[in-house]
Amino acid sequence: MRKSIGIAVPVATLAALALLTACGSSDGTHPCTLKDAPAGIHVKVPPELANRTADATLTACWDDTCRKRTLRLRDSGPEEPATIWPGFAQVPGLPGKPVRVTLEFKNQRGTTVLDKQTTVTPKPTYPNGRNCSPAGHQARLTVTEQGTLIPR
Repeated sequence: MRKSIGIAVPVATLAALALLTACGSSDGTHPCTLKDAPAGIHVKVPPELANRTADATLTACWDDTCRKRTLRLRDSGPEEPATIWPGFAQVPGLPGKPVRVTLEFKNQRGTTVLDKQTTVTPKPTYPNGRNCSPAGHQARLTVTEQGTLIPR
């Protein structure tokens, strides 16, 4: 009768080891981590415009999909969730192809102070370096002091 002697290793441990091994780069010098970057659009706005804007929205459209997001233009303080950054709108599913973006800013009276549209192509982000898998697609826009919307 043959007896098999081995070490019992939990399946979760084996899965974690396989994941860590798969995340490393081919040359072994740069390990990939599980760091992620959200898909979304960065918007740079001049302080004068940001200060007179009470409500800012960003609408991103591609194919038959449109996603409208609130855009915070200033730091509001510690009571805000840490997942919301000034000038950044998270847009889950943002593709790596042209997206039509509309920015609409209103003042405290509800009067529109900016209503601009442009097309931008989001690019993948690499929070772990170019040797690792990409994370969410992101795009960048700049509103000039004259109110022009420029993809950057």
